Amino acid sequence: MLALLLVAACDGTGDTAKVPAERIVGNWKGPDGERISFSADREFTATGLDSKKLATADCPGGKSGGSWGFFVDDANGSHTDKTASSGSWIGLGLARTYWDWNCALGFAVVDGGKTLCATYDPDDPCSLDVRFTREK
Repeated sequence: MLALLLVAACDGTGDTAKVPAERIVGNWKGPDGERISFSADREFTATGLDSKKLATADCPGGKSGGSWGFFVDDANGSHTDKTASSGSWIGLGLARTYWDWNCALGFAVVDGGKTLCATYDPDDPCSLDVRFTREK
């Protein structure tokens, strides 16, 4: 799996929330039919990641998948870590099947962990203006 991009973002107040992995696991939806499901084994599946507001991230629109991890800074630099037990930024790595995409999408955990804010630019918080909420 290719680790694609880490993103750092924040909500309108500038605060991200560090949460345990269990709070990320589950199904999340965006405002325009985007869907992403994070599993405990650090895999994800998604659809609709090419919606209008996400188009600049260059991700597949049909079913896609790969691995996810929290973004960490350590002796190896900044990177996604599938073993990190908690974090406030999520990076995606697409499976080889999708390597022809330059998907540069990640999520910041905001609103106390109730929302995942999509972004592709660590210098522009919530740059894609798409917020994912947990499906009920």
